[in-house]
Amino acid sequence: MTHYNNEPIDVVMPNQRTLLARQPIFDRDLNISAYELLFRSDANNQAIFLDGDSATSQVMLNAFNELDLREVVQHHPAYINFTRNLIFNPPPFDRKRFVIEVLETVEVDDELIQHLKGLKESGYTIALDDFVYDPRWAPVLKFADIVKLDVLALNLSELERHVQILKPFTVQLLAEKVETHEIFHACRGMGFTLFQGYFLSRPEHIKGRQVPASKLVVMSLLAQIQNPEAELAEIAGVIAKDPILSVKLIRLVNSAAFSARREITSLQQAVSLLGLRQVKSWATLLSLSSLSDKPHALSLLATTRAKMCQLVAGSFASPSESDAYFMSGLLSNLDAFFDMELPEILTTMPLSRDVMDGLLTGQGKIGLILTSVIANERAQWNEIDWNRLTELNVGEREFEEAYLESIRWAGQMCSVVGNA
Repeated sequence: MTHYNNEPIDVVMPNQRTLLARQPIFDRDLNISAYELLFRSDANNQAIFLDGDSATSQVMLNAFNELDLREVVQHHPAYINFTRNLIFNPPPFDRKRFVIEVLETVEVDDELIQHLKGLKESGYTIALDDFVYDPRWAPVLKFADIVKLDVLALNLSELERHVQILKPFTVQLLAEKVETHEIFHACRGMGFTLFQGYFLSRPEHIKGRQVPASKLVVMSLLAQIQNPEAELAEIAGVIAKDPILSVKLIRLVNSAAFSARREITSLQQAVSLLGLRQVKSWATLLSLSSLSDKPHALSLLATTRAKMCQLVAGSFASPSESDAYFMSGLLSNLDAFFDMELPEILTTMPLSRDVMDGLLTGQGKIGLILTSVIANERAQWNEIDWNRLTELNVGEREFEEAYLESIRWAGQMCSVVGNA
C-alpha cells in the first residue's frame, strides 16, 4: 500500500465484517452520475464517516478487496468520505474510479492545502462534503471539483447565497439530502447540476394534474396481473391484449439472461417457460419500465429492492413463498411511478393480506424484510431489527450477500428489460 507520492503507510488488519450501502447521485436529467459508498463495521450500527485511524480505514479496504467495485457502481465513479489521515495517506484505489469527499470536520491548514494540491495534480477528483462557506475554505476551493451543499441544513436563501459565493470557482454544485421533487426543481433552477437524496423514490404531486390515461391503463393491467386467483392462461390473456408488452416479454425470454434452449417465438411459449410466478413479476417490471416519464434509475431501484427482499426471504421461506417478497419490493415504489399515494394505488389491486400489511404498515415477515431492505438502502442500519432477522436465520452475512447479489442481478436485468 502506498501514498500517492510513494511514501509507505502502515495498516492494522482487524477482523471486521462490513455492511455496504450505495446511494445514487443524479444529474439534471435524473440519470445516475455516480454513487456514494458508505460502510458499517461490526463495532456500531452507523455509516462509517471514516475517522482516520488505520483500523477504520482497513474496514473500507476490506470491503473493496471482497467485492468487485465494477459490480457495485458499474461504470460510475464512487464517492468516498475522506478525513485528514486518508487525505494524507490515500488508499491504493484507481484515482479515475472514485471521488475524494473531504469531510467538513477536517482542519484546514497549509499542510492540508498542500496535500489536496498534490492529489489534484495527480488526477484525483475532489469534493467538499456538507460545505458551509467560511473564508478559511477559500484556498481549498481552488482544488475542488465538486461542492456538496446540505439542503436540510441550509434554507433556500442560504443556498442562493452559497451559489453566488461559489460562482467565481470552477466547481459543480451538488445538492445533497434532497427529499422532495420541489427541492430538486428549486436547486436545479439555482444552477445545481448534481443531486443526492430520496426524492426519486417518492411521488411528485403537482396541483391540478390528473393521472394520464397511459398510466391508468398500466394500473389496470397491474391489477389484473396481481389477481391471486388468476391462472396462467388468464394472465397470458391479459398480456396478449397489450402487443408491446407481449413482444417485450418474448424478447426478454430470448435474452442471454434466460438462456432458452431454443428461440421463443410466441407469447404462449414465453409464458409456459416462465411459469405463473415469474410471468407476474416480469410483466409487472416491464409495465413499470414502460412509463416514459420516469427515469431508468427508478426501475433500477425497484428491481434491486425486489431482488434483495426475495434473496433475504430465501433464508427462511420456500422459493414459491419468496416470490411474494420480490413482488412486495417491486410494488413498494408504485407511488413514485404513478405520483399517487401508495394506499390509493393498492386499493385497486387484489393483493393478499400479508402483502398489503407489509406494504402499508410494515407488519409481518414481509413488512420486516421490506423495511430492513429500505433501511439498508439508506445506510440506516441502526433502524434494522437484527434480533428479529436473526430469529428468521438472517444474519449480517446473509444480508450483505443479498445486497451485493441484488445490485449485480438488477443491473443485468434492467439492462435486458431496457433493450426488450
